[in-house]
Order: sequence, then structure tokens, then C-alpha cells
Amino acid sequence: MPALDGSRSLVVGGAHRLGKAIALDLAAAGADVAISYRSSAHAAEATRAEITALGVRSAAFAAEAGIPAQMAALIDSAVAELGGLDVVVYCPSGGFEPVAAADVSEELWDAALDSTAKGFMFAAQAAHRHMAAAGGGVIVAITDVAGMQPWPLFGPHGAAKAAQVHLVKSFALAWGRDGVRVCGVAPGPVLLPGGERGATEETVLGTIGEPADVCRAVRFCVESGFVTGTNVVVDGGRMLRP
Repeated sequence: MPALDGSRSLVVGGAHRLGKAIALDLAAAGADVAISYRSSAHAAEATRAEITALGVRSAAFAAEAGIPAQMAALIDSAVAELGGLDVVVYCPSGGFEPVAAADVSEELWDAALDSTAKGFMFAAQAAHRHMAAAGGGVIVAITDVAGMQPWPLFGPHGAAKAAQVHLVKSFALAWGRDGVRVCGVAPGPVLLPGGERGATEETVLGTIGEPADVCRAVRFCVESGFVTGTNVVVDGGRMLRP
């Protein structure tokens, strides 16, 4: 894998929050960065403008993660716009709602699995086609510690993330000889929807994470040519707690 400077990247779900932080970090390293969004058109345009202000190329595309044809079209559009694709970072994640297992609806289940696992499946499949033909590339899924430990009130979310963790390993094994590496980055308490709310007590380090912590892990996966099939946990030791 060449240095990020001059590479071509797509951040799926890169319009806001953690996806935006990753997109801007890659751009700051000199990568041309395209992003996708589902409904946040204004946020996506603002992020695209911030990326281009860093002196690199960018583009923003609307795409629904849970629709395989739209994921394939997104990859094709990014390749056409940037002249190729070296890195894909997959961020979408839906269905993150606290619901007891006995009360999970089909709608909530589909929202979690479609955006997280199904979307990653077909975005990675399309990215592999291009990368294998071009000699290689890197695919990174933003997974979650919820995919490795039980969260009783977030069953669909955890199941979707566990599927992602499994797919990372399966894709890495299947595509390694094509020159395509596949990794996951699993954030713990970072950018929590409700703020810290006691989360600092859950980590071994006594703090919550920053987006920059996740960005550094993504860069590690991209730039480390002998790393594939791994899921880098960025949780301040949260998983060490009972």
C-alpha cells in the first residue's frame, strides 16, 4: 500500500460525526476523498467543502447503504470521479436503539442489519472488483465493541456488528492473494449520542475516546501492509471490564 498522500479514498457514511472525522483525517494526509450520505445532503456538502479546502479532490454521493445496487453504483461513481480507488472505509450503522430483546421489531432488526452488515457486504464486494483489477487496496469497516460482547438492550446492533467482524475475517482470507487487505476498527465510548454520562467509569483509562483515536487506528490499518483480517479495538480498555 502506498502512502496516503496521493491515494484515492471513499468514506461511506462520511458526511458527519465519526465518518466526517475519518474523511478529513485522510484528506489531511494528502488523500483524495469522496464521501457518501443517505439523507444529510447539506452536511455532506459542507464536509466535501472542508475536504477540498485541504487541497485535495473530493465528491459527495447520495446512496442508501442497505440497497446493494446503490452500494455498487457508489463504488463505481467514486472510481470514476477519483480515477480509481485505493481505500474504502465503511461507517454506516442503523438501528441503534435501546430495546429489550423481547420487544425487538422486524423494522428495528432490518434497520440494523441492512445498514451495517448488508451494506458492508455489497460495498466491499464492489470495492474488491475494482481493487483486484487495479492490483490491490484496503477496505476498513468501522465495527464496534458491541459486536464482541453482549449488550442486552442493543441486540440487533450487536448482531449486525458481529456480522461485520466476521465478514472482515472472511473477506481478508478470500481476497488476500488479490492484493486486497480487509480490517476492522472497533470504537468503544467515542462520540456518544448522550455525552459521557458516566462512560468514563466504564473504561480502564477513566476517559472516553476522541474521534482522532479512531482515525489513527484507521490509518494504521491502511498503511500497515502486513496487517489484514484484524479488528483493532479502540475502547480505552472498556472490554476488560466485567
